[in-house]
Amino acid sequence: MLLKNDNINISSWPNLFKLNYYKIKQVFDISISNKSLPKILIVLGTRPEGIKCAPLIAELKSDYYRSKFQIIVLSTGQHREILRQSLMAFKQTVDIDLDLMINNQNLSDLFHRIFFQINEQINLIKPNLLIVQGDTTTALVSALVASYHQIPVAHVEAGLRTFNLSNPFPEELNRKIIDSFAKLMFAPTTFAKEVLTREGACETDIFITGNTGVDAFYQYYKQENSNKNNFILRIIDNFKKNSIDKTRSTVILVTMHRRENFQYLSDMCRAIKTIADEHNENILIILPVHPNPNVKNVVLKILNNLNNVKIVDPISYDIFGYVLLESDIIMTDSGGIQEEAVSIGKPVILMRMTTERPEGIYLGTIKQIGIFYDDIIKAVNDELINIKITNQTSKRNIFGDGTASKQIATIIENYFSGKYKSNIQCMTKFRQDSIAQYVYSYTNISSHTIRRNMMINLTKVQSALTLDEILKIPSQYNILKKNENTFALTAIIGLYRREGIIRRWIEALLIQTHPPKEIWIIYFASPVAEKLDVEIKEMRSLFYNGSNYCNKWCIENKCKMNNISNDETESNCFDKCLKFCMTLPSILFVGMGQMQLKYFGRFQLALQCRTKYVIIFDDDCIPQKRYLEIAMYTINTKEYRGILGTKGTPTSESYYYGPVSKSSQIIEVDVVGGTWFMESEWVKLMFHDKIYSWNTGEDFHLCANARKYANIRSFVMPIDKNDDTTHSFTKDYFGISKRGDTTGFVHGTSSSRKFIRDQLWLRGDRLMNSYKISKPSLLLFAETQYDTMLLISLVQQQMIQLDGLIHFATSNMLKTDIQMIKIKKEFRSVHDFMIGRDFNIDPTPITATAEIHYGFDMVMQGTQSTAVIILGSSSTINMFALVSAAFLRNIPIINIYIQDNIVDLRRAEVILTMSSFTIRTFTNQTFSNLQSQQLNNLLVHLYI
Repeated sequence: MLLKNDNINISSWPNLFKLNYYKIKQVFDISISNKSLPKILIVLGTRPEGIKCAPLIAELKSDYYRSKFQIIVLSTGQHREILRQSLMAFKQTVDIDLDLMINNQNLSDLFHRIFFQINEQINLIKPNLLIVQGDTTTALVSALVASYHQIPVAHVEAGLRTFNLSNPFPEELNRKIIDSFAKLMFAPTTFAKEVLTREGACETDIFITGNTGVDAFYQYYKQENSNKNNFILRIIDNFKKNSIDKTRSTVILVTMHRRENFQYLSDMCRAIKTIADEHNENILIILPVHPNPNVKNVVLKILNNLNNVKIVDPISYDIFGYVLLESDIIMTDSGGIQEEAVSIGKPVILMRMTTERPEGIYLGTIKQIGIFYDDIIKAVNDELINIKITNQTSKRNIFGDGTASKQIATIIENYFSGKYKSNIQCMTKFRQDSIAQYVYSYTNISSHTIRRNMMINLTKVQSALTLDEILKIPSQYNILKKNENTFALTAIIGLYRREGIIRRWIEALLIQTHPPKEIWIIYFASPVAEKLDVEIKEMRSLFYNGSNYCNKWCIENKCKMNNISNDETESNCFDKCLKFCMTLPSILFVGMGQMQLKYFGRFQLALQCRTKYVIIFDDDCIPQKRYLEIAMYTINTKEYRGILGTKGTPTSESYYYGPVSKSSQIIEVDVVGGTWFMESEWVKLMFHDKIYSWNTGEDFHLCANARKYANIRSFVMPIDKNDDTTHSFTKDYFGISKRGDTTGFVHGTSSSRKFIRDQLWLRGDRLMNSYKISKPSLLLFAETQYDTMLLISLVQQQMIQLDGLIHFATSNMLKTDIQMIKIKKEFRSVHDFMIGRDFNIDPTPITATAEIHYGFDMVMQGTQSTAVIILGSSSTINMFALVSAAFLRNIPIINIYIQDNIVDLRRAEVILTMSSFTIRTFTNQTFSNLQSQQLNNLLVHLYI
């Protein structure tokens, strides 16, 4: 019985379509009267397909193209009435209607019915090209059938992606499959073309045309409304005329129908109901309800009885454009309406978790807020405020300018006339060869763009935020934690000849909202040491137990009523202040002596610091009462965990930020001064390398070494003009500093500081402006004059052609035969790692390797080099270290391997293993044209 039923079912398939057969055959016979012309079959199924293809159908059926090809329009009837209505609005009809729609149809059954019938029609029509639009089941099945018949497929609206196969479903799957084999892909935007290119589509098969949906919209938007008496338009007109406050009256157009939103539809409707209730007199909501019962039943249940929500049937396209034009805000989970609204400057609130049209989001015309109740309400309320301020967004041609159909028709004409030429790079052999070349020749080498971005991310400066913005980002610290040991702080004040300010200093530190745990005052070899001693003794006498000074100071300075927090009474504040004030003798330490330790002495003393944090002050930077609190908060953020200073500069400029510039933003710099707020462990990094001059440059050494050995950056703290209490200096700062280093230039030290800066750069220390280098950069490493000149002769001409830069590095210029004067002119920059020379020692191989690793990382960041070239056969210890550092950073290594010149075979083989590319030759005299070309090809591959 089962077999019999199956036979009956099978034999009955042709009968299913007999009702339509004669109509189909008659129309078809008429349409192919000119058998010599190419036949183009356009397959539609849904209302959106009809709308978006109508301008294209009209263009292809125009007088100009009538003599060039035959157009047959076929409808599967996936949507029945609303498809027919949308085509009628554009005075277009279908030639063949399969009428396949049934109530509550599921996707698999629909797929099967469409496949069977489209296959029958293609066998009859034998088209030369099949056009589908979008991502419907009709589009997918029709395209598949055509491909099985080896008929080329043209895809209108190609390249749309959410990159989530489940959202929307099945649309994302459908369009991705169609684009995987379509011959002509009409991408609406550059973004869509880039999607297709990244998926492997041939670039010559992709055409950026704009979206035909915009064409359709413009066709009505630019026409005079012939149906002004439509009841929806009358509702809107009456609402606007009768509004009590016309400046606040807002029309919101809502469309909801997405299959993946069915489970959230109830919450979406509740949000709309809340919005309608909150703005009852000022808002009119127009909601065309989709005929799908999964949508219609929910909408009617929740929203049907609201006075200011008008639920209407789907709006015919000849009216829809005018409704959109009269609306102030668009709320939608649809696709095409995003394009139409943006085209006439209407703000769009997108109620979807994903979208295949992200262009509007990135360009600021569409706000994607998802499908949750609270998010929808907030987005609408925000937009209601925004509309009052800006009226509406500007018109944008993001998705096309209304000429997509004309462009597509021209492309199709060129395709049939033979003007369309395939790209050799899309041919089988080329693609296989290029993949093989990558897999077997360029193993694991990322593109230059990726390597360049990696280098930029290592060097690009942090964002310049205001103090208010800094205090809004997360920090591990808050003022309630000021007494925890984790945030304990030592303050070190370096004095020399400045007298008369010690009492002022002590009071400034005690009044801090986050006071230091210990205060150290130092003045080595001071010419006014005796006067400073007297000041210190006087201060100590004021703070002994029972001193009237503490009573008076607490009342007048620490516990004024406007300084007391909400949870602290005046009496409590006084008790706490008095107790703290009297502890001064136990937290104040003084260091002095005849030895002149100058600028470095305070940092050498800081090595003995017992707290986690330390701040070292120049004597002219007296902090205001909230500065230590603000600095502690800033240093405990992820973004600004670095050395914080009062002033500073990028060393490429002769300009200082800080009190001089009065910058309201935190600024990343190469060197900071005035104050140095940091973790006390970081001070050790300062003395890791040789100090070039004990007379000056302590700030350079600290900041450069912190970046080199611990990736710690340096920042100048912002100046909040509205809150002096956050400053690290007083209002009379310039008066105190009139004979000091207020601008970063101490008389007689500028030449020394320039020398130090140049030496640090020579050594390889990275400078913050490095990321601005945009040209392709190659680092050449060699340790002899001969090797250097050989390598540069091999790469110089090719790098010039690539408009690139060559930088040079060696391990120790003084211990090699390299003459800097001769080679300096050949390179953009020259770097000397100075291995073993910093402290005049002969380092062990392990020590040298570690130093090369640090130096290499800074040189690569400083030069923005994205590849290294070596003479691997030289195989020195330092070269081994450099190659291993490049390997760890995933920097490509080009190894010129001269067989007869191997110095150490074991190291040479290890270097060979870590190298990305190796070009072998027997002697340096036998570098052939073929090998030169191979090297040139490698450089092109690495930098293009």
